[in-house]
Amino acid sequence: MVNLSRFFMGQADTCNHLMFVYDATDQRVLYVNAAYETMMHGTCANVNEEYPALLALLHPDDREYLVQYWQNWTKGRTTNEVEVRYLEPNRPQQWLSLTPSFQTSDDGHALLGGTIRNISTPKHYQENADLFNSRKNATLEILSHDLSSSFILIQQIAEFLREEMAARTDSRVPDMLNVLETTSQNSVGMIRNLINLEFLTSVNTDLKCDRVDIGPILRTPLEQLQSGQRLLGHQFSYTLPTEAVYVSLDVNKFTQVVINLVSNALKFTPDDGHVEVVIEALPETVRILVTDNGVGIPLNLQPFLFERFTKARRLGLRGEATTGLGLALCKNIVEWHHGTISVVSTEGVGTTFTVELPRIEVLEAVIASPRAIATE
Repeated sequence: MVNLSRFFMGQADTCNHLMFVYDATDQRVLYVNAAYETMMHGTCANVNEEYPALLALLHPDDREYLVQYWQNWTKGRTTNEVEVRYLEPNRPQQWLSLTPSFQTSDDGHALLGGTIRNISTPKHYQENADLFNSRKNATLEILSHDLSSSFILIQQIAEFLREEMAARTDSRVPDMLNVLETTSQNSVGMIRNLINLEFLTSVNTDLKCDRVDIGPILRTPLEQLQSGQRLLGHQFSYTLPTEAVYVSLDVNKFTQVVINLVSNALKFTPDDGHVEVVIEALPETVRILVTDNGVGIPLNLQPFLFERFTKARRLGLRGEATTGLGLALCKNIVEWHHGTISVVSTEGVGTTFTVELPRIEVLEAVIASPRAIATE
């Protein structure tokens, strides 16, 4: 008969990932495989003496988060993978991913097992990709406003010239003005279609959330928008939290939500107006406010703003078109993140869009609560 225990122990001993079993009742490690020595630079025989010092190398912002995770894990209330940062001396920041398991032994001890993988390389790739996408999307938005405004101005000049000049009956000037108008209209349409396609493509991909500090994540696109003030023709400012605020976020999708809200603000704010983004840390949520002092939204249109193909869509102050999908998609993305989006607007005064997302410790407590109730 095949000895399955020996087979699986052999697999564990040759695995590149760290595997362990910890007795939470006696507070001691019962087993680690050989990967412990290569990953953590310790000695398997001394793991119980070494692991407190290793825990001290966890990123300070991750320790409080892990306390709550640990409480759920020791009661068998979570099977979710967790990612943490590990600050080994004289080495770049490392990312570790834990896949947990829980069992109760015959003598009633709580046994915590799991696999720890070093995910630093894919994590750094993902961070670089998110950074690139944030900069790209903000730059596209800046260029689209700048180019659209130029083409709309050309279109308006062509219309004015046709009305003002009396051309000879055999003149080709009216035809040339028609070409100028049509080309400008088509160019504006192509620019906005490009931006809309980029947004739609992002929305139609699977949600991939990571635990992130929202301030540094949003700083990149907001800095890009601020550096583009000259092209945008508006005053643009932003304020970030002074403390770390962690949320569960699909970085690419959510940064596009913020950029889309800023884009809408720019469309309906005069050239000398002001658009501001404020990110506030609240006890249980993070609040993102996008405020402008533009023309505002008519009261009768406000109930329909977040509908798909909404009848509340209207041309921007410079003739910018809209598909009527933007705010509906923003609402979907925010709700996928267990958040809310709302609007307050007064005609002639301005508009504020408010997005609230749960802080990750609150979100995970809510997600764990049905499981906790079931096991009580």
